[in-house]
Amino acid sequence: MNRHTIRYALILIAALAVAALAVARFDGLCSIFSTVWSALEPLAIGAVLAYLLNFIAAALESRWFPRSNSALVAKTRRPICVILAITAVTLALAALTAFVGGEFKSVGAAIITGVSEAAAMASQAIANLPGAQTIPILDNATWNSIGQKALDAMGGTDQALRIVAQTSGEVAHLTLSILLGMVFALYLLLDKDRVHAGAMRAASFIPGETLRRRVLHACSITNDCFSRFIRGQCIEAVILGALCAIGGTILQFPYAASIGLIVGVSSLIPFAGAWIGGIMGAAMILSQDPVQALQFIVFLVILQQIEGHLIYPNVVGQSVGLPSIWVFVAVIAGGSLFGLLGVLLGVPVISTLRTLAMEHFAQEDAEQDSGEESDTAIQPAITA
Repeated sequence: MNRHTIRYALILIAALAVAALAVARFDGLCSIFSTVWSALEPLAIGAVLAYLLNFIAAALESRWFPRSNSALVAKTRRPICVILAITAVTLALAALTAFVGGEFKSVGAAIITGVSEAAAMASQAIANLPGAQTIPILDNATWNSIGQKALDAMGGTDQALRIVAQTSGEVAHLTLSILLGMVFALYLLLDKDRVHAGAMRAASFIPGETLRRRVLHACSITNDCFSRFIRGQCIEAVILGALCAIGGTILQFPYAASIGLIVGVSSLIPFAGAWIGGIMGAAMILSQDPVQALQFIVFLVILQQIEGHLIYPNVVGQSVGLPSIWVFVAVIAGGSLFGLLGVLLGVPVISTLRTLAMEHFAQEDAEQDSGEESDTAIQPAITA
């Protein structure tokens, strides 16, 4: 038994021991991972925000006086472009909130009015029935008893207060994580050259030049696939939102422009997002005309079929270099295994793995062809 075999056997034994320990102490490991994630959550949020904002900031940097030799322009180019990127995103979100918020306000008022009128009519109709005074549902004492039983089922007032306090704590923690993440994202964007240099220095600790080169190449492919996926997803959202708004206008649905905007923004979530926006749109139309709300649902089902089978696989699939069937499989499998995160990341992850696998197979084929050519060249020499 040589030294390499002993080494691999020891590595295998150590891996099996670690796996057995992880299974035996699974609850403890989950607690440790939860604590570590809670500490690193702001950094993760900041990294994601910086990655997304960098698309806009990098595009602005390439167009901000690119031929200028001024030291002042070179020094201020990045801070100005980062500020412009953040300002653009903030203004877009504010415009979206203002545009849709006004519609939701009127929709909410219409829904409340409609529900109140329906409740008043139902109460009046029930009150006119013979023996209506003996119906328990009209008795205030009955409603008080139901409320008390519901409170007791929750564990009493103390338990309800604990639930409220826990929920408030989680919301406060998430808000603080987002705020800290935004600050961290700003630092990453302003100092991304040094961050990249630090990442390259960290990669120098990877043993072996070949392994280091493969890891860096895999990171480059991953970044390229995710970048193209985000661009394709944005293009698909614009197309779907525009089709929904145009179709709603032709069919004379109320709030057509607002619903198209909501469907377009929500469709950034692959496949399921358009349905989320469609439910909101149906609720908005329902406040005006229930029949048109049903018509909108039928229209959305048809549009969603077109989007799911034609627009999304072709637009997003071409962006990441995946065939349509692979896009569909990535979204379905990712959602089934990892929920919403799998739906969001399934396509770029599959695209990355497929690209790396195709490169590996292409390299093997090239080496095999090279070996065959060498054998063919050597054979005549031997014969001679």
